[in-house]
Amino acid sequence: MKKRMQVTVMAITGMLAMGVFGITCPEIGFNLYMTTPATNSPEQMVSSAQMKARSVTEKDGKTLVEWRGHPVCGEGFTVTAELTPTPEKDGWSYAFRYSGNASGLGVRLIEFPVLTVPRTDKTEIFYPQKCGQVRRPKWKGMKPGANVSMAAMGGIHFMAALNGKDVSWYMDQRGDARLRPNWSIARNGAQPQTATLIFRHAPQLTDANRVAGALPFGGTIRTFRGDWFAAAEIYRRWAWVQPWAKAAFARPQREMRNIAIWFWNRGSEENAVLPVERFQQLTGLPVALDWYWWHKIPYDVGYPFFWPPREGVEAFSAAVRRLVAKGIFVQPYTNGVSWDQVDPTWETEGTFDSIVEKNGTKRGHQYNVYMPSALAVMCGYAPHFHVRMRELMKNLRGSGLPGVYMDQVGGCTVRACWSPDHPHAPGGGTVITDGYRKLFSDIKADNPGFCISTEDTPEAYLDIVDSAINLWQNGERFGMPAQPEAETVPAFMAVYHGAMAVYGSYAVIDGIPPWDPTWPDRDRWPNEKPWEELYPDQYVLEFARGVAMGMQPMVHQLRMSHFDDPRYAGNFKFTVDTAKFYHANLDFLYDGTMCAPGRLLCARQPVELFIRGIYTKPEKARVVRHPSHPTVLHSVWRAKDGRVAAVLCNWSRKEQVYDLATPDIAAAGILPARSWRIVIR
Repeated sequence: MKKRMQVTVMAITGMLAMGVFGITCPEIGFNLYMTTPATNSPEQMVSSAQMKARSVTEKDGKTLVEWRGHPVCGEGFTVTAELTPTPEKDGWSYAFRYSGNASGLGVRLIEFPVLTVPRTDKTEIFYPQKCGQVRRPKWKGMKPGANVSMAAMGGIHFMAALNGKDVSWYMDQRGDARLRPNWSIARNGAQPQTATLIFRHAPQLTDANRVAGALPFGGTIRTFRGDWFAAAEIYRRWAWVQPWAKAAFARPQREMRNIAIWFWNRGSEENAVLPVERFQQLTGLPVALDWYWWHKIPYDVGYPFFWPPREGVEAFSAAVRRLVAKGIFVQPYTNGVSWDQVDPTWETEGTFDSIVEKNGTKRGHQYNVYMPSALAVMCGYAPHFHVRMRELMKNLRGSGLPGVYMDQVGGCTVRACWSPDHPHAPGGGTVITDGYRKLFSDIKADNPGFCISTEDTPEAYLDIVDSAINLWQNGERFGMPAQPEAETVPAFMAVYHGAMAVYGSYAVIDGIPPWDPTWPDRDRWPNEKPWEELYPDQYVLEFARGVAMGMQPMVHQLRMSHFDDPRYAGNFKFTVDTAKFYHANLDFLYDGTMCAPGRLLCARQPVELFIRGIYTKPEKARVVRHPSHPTVLHSVWRAKDGRVAAVLCNWSRKEQVYDLATPDIAAAGILPARSWRIVIR
């Protein structure tokens, strides 16, 4: 057995061969970025390729890859990667540590594993951007070393190089959900026909981890056969038994679960509330309102000073209490991370609470292109900001609101903070996430029964937020390439479906985004065209995508004119049909566990999407064309009682033939135009 477990060491062009598996593991390396706690201090990169010696040994059934000696860190500097065979014999669990650093520099960023895997020109890449994305890179046209994707965001901690029916490679981080994923995937510059997968971790820069330290988590490197869903299943088996997942699945979700459709409406009571009340009266369905622009300040200006409401406390409270009395769930928009750097309070409060970047700046971003104002992100340690937000939440709760939406927390708290004035050590770690988790906990303690929603699909807050808005199924609006080059996939839902409510959509029935009347009128689009005629498939496709993924339906900016104007009759009917279909099948589409999507045969057709947001000026609008988009969307679900259902949607304007084959269910037939169907076995 010892002979079979022998490990051979080869050059970078070779492999670490582990015969007990009958597979090989490509070269594993590391990068360390080292600096001092001072902002703007120089940085030293230390990589495995720079180390003076490397050895591979076997000890107690584990393989130790050890690098020793570095020109800057000293002869005694040692970096060790520990690889342990997985119980399934399909890969390795890993751990990482370093010791003997004599440079006086601390570790700002750890890149490990730096994993080189074989690829072909057809290799697809799954990465944990938001709810999950698959990219099909044009490998032949890429420069050596070019990135496929690189980001510090997301909600799940795994990625994969997908090779169809051949062996695919999977890599994950298995530790604390509060440590947000940060990754890079690139065409390898040193070796043709390979790709490099990198996970990053930013620790806090402390005296304790300067000389020696370790990754505060482990992970696995696996081989498997299958698609993105097969990779998600590997992660799901581990994630479901983690404390944050157990807590999230165990909590009561009656209020969130029963929602048939959300409306993302903005502005006055007349524009935001009345259409929702009419929709509920027309359909009899339980509905929800995500109410934007209720606040005194313009959108993306003046944060965090939302209170009082534009139409006055009395009118706002009366509208809220009327909605609640009718069984309509309502939550107002707030921003959960930002302070306006133009507001007078910035110098006395906000500037202290703000995140400080490594270069010493307190970066602000101007979202509102019509009104100059930069919003800075607050650190987790932000005493002034916490006081302001808790005061706001008490006012909102006092108005009768059952919940609140706190924008950006789920997607923008992945950063490090280098403030010399904060009590935490500079750098990364969990200090920012911990601070926002405490803010959420304090808000809930102040306001018992209050629901909190946030942005994206955040594993770090899974057990403490009740719902999240996900918009990446409308990824074209974020600059994603058209299919088939890139595709948003419901990997988060595959892992955590039912742990919290997920909703969201940019779909607008008439194609006209809302306009805040507090903005300068000169910037309003002068001419609106019949967008529903020019891009007749856009609304239905954007609206249906999320529902097919198991998300709660959402319409952006429902207007009173949408009920009766014949121009919108088709889109409005599809909205009602979808809400009824979703609500009738909650046992699958909210309570169910996602199953493998399998293979769906259907016609494909081109579709054009007019890309325009609330801040888009006429000359900046663009059209994204999908040359060949499947006409039928689908997903497969297993209910808690063991039944399996295929959910199908024909978004096109013609009936479509479909043929679905999955490991759990098969179905074939004809779907009428713009219709839903569920097939249960």
